[in-house]
Amino acid sequence: MSAPGPAPLLEAARAQPQVEALGLEERLARAAASARALGAAGDEVVDLAVRDAGQARRFARRELASALDLLGALPALAEAIRPRAVPAASGETWLEWRPYGVVLGWHSANSPVWVPTVVAASALVGGNAIVARPSRRVGATTTRVLEALAGPWPPGAVGRLDLPPAEAEALIAHPGVHAVVAHASTATVRRHLARLGAAYAEGAPLRPYIPEASGNDALVVLAGADLAEAAEAAALGGFANAGQLCLAAKRLVVEAPAWPAFRPLLGVAVGRLRTGDPEDEATDVAPLPEGPARARARAALAEALALGGEVVVGEGERGALFTPTVVLLPPPARAGALWREESFAPLRALTLAADPAEALALANDGPYGLGAAVFGPPGPRTEAVVAGLRAGRVVVGEGPLYRDPHLVVGGVGDSGLGGARPKLEQLVWARRVHRGGGSAAGGRRPG
Repeated sequence: MSAPGPAPLLEAARAQPQVEALGLEERLARAAASARALGAAGDEVVDLAVRDAGQARRFARRELASALDLLGALPALAEAIRPRAVPAASGETWLEWRPYGVVLGWHSANSPVWVPTVVAASALVGGNAIVARPSRRVGATTTRVLEALAGPWPPGAVGRLDLPPAEAEALIAHPGVHAVVAHASTATVRRHLARLGAAYAEGAPLRPYIPEASGNDALVVLAGADLAEAAEAAALGGFANAGQLCLAAKRLVVEAPAWPAFRPLLGVAVGRLRTGDPEDEATDVAPLPEGPARARARAALAEALALGGEVVVGEGERGALFTPTVVLLPPPARAGALWREESFAPLRALTLAADPAEALALANDGPYGLGAAVFGPPGPRTEAVVAGLRAGRVVVGEGPLYRDPHLVVGGVGDSGLGGARPKLEQLVWARRVHRGGGSAAGGRRPG
């Protein structure tokens, strides 16, 4: 691409050396100031997320709290990129990390607060500048988040693109972009990679592409588990944000001996969820608007029922609402979209496993590898399932939305490329400097 690029990209290029020159401790101090600014803007951000993104107010507060948790955890996460001496055959070798330069953040619509926070904060603490491309559907929310984060940093270090999708996507291969972090569907990630491949073939500079793509996460319930806890986790973890979360429990795998006792508990837990006005503090699940996600859910439900599926809780569509719905799938129905593909809606699949080995096989059945949750009794039956799961983030005895900024998100397979590695570690590159025995004592070590 021969054009110099849009103004936010040029401003970020000018600001990035200033960010890098601050040094790690000063960057962490400024990130703490960003956290205070975001906290002060919290009520406004929540209001925007409710109106702009259609989030239930209760969930919007949760997403804001997760973003603030992440900012608070940055000093601990930054220890991984602190310069240090490493073993050397002779003399001294020093390991340090350098920023890539300008990072492009490609953000999805379902997380307009947490995603821009984790990408921007990780880029800045690593010494980069950041240019964010929010989904146009949630642009007002993400813009306010970025404004709060930007205050303590050099002008231009935090930018936002307001471009048509095709023009924005072209910047992924722009020579002024040095790394890309994408939160998007697997289909979008594949399109990005194809664009990068074509650009590389024409001589474009290589750059890291760090995707967090679709997830089709399993929640496994084994005989002997605390079934009441598992049912509550399946309800909240399956249907928060109207099911539009990459880490939501989208497939429930229940060991057959546990099913008779688990079924009524699941019905009660899901039935307690309040669906309705997102402004109402009591609402758990906001309405799913008409659009591609709802159309796919409608088709997946019809297909599952045609293949022998049974609705065990919920009503599917009820007028303008899509109610939280769980469908029990017999083995033939596991060939359908409700099992094979990510359901970005309040519609979940459930199937039965004969034993832990089959439960593990079913949890790993598919190309995705983002997250998984396991409920089972302490001991080898549960640990065998945990050990075999192909997922970047696994929680045991906790719901899939367990909130801990140190338990980072990231997947393998069709869910990502790097697994659950902090974005901060991925947005710097390692450099090793060796000084021979005669020069080590006089060498300058980075701070």
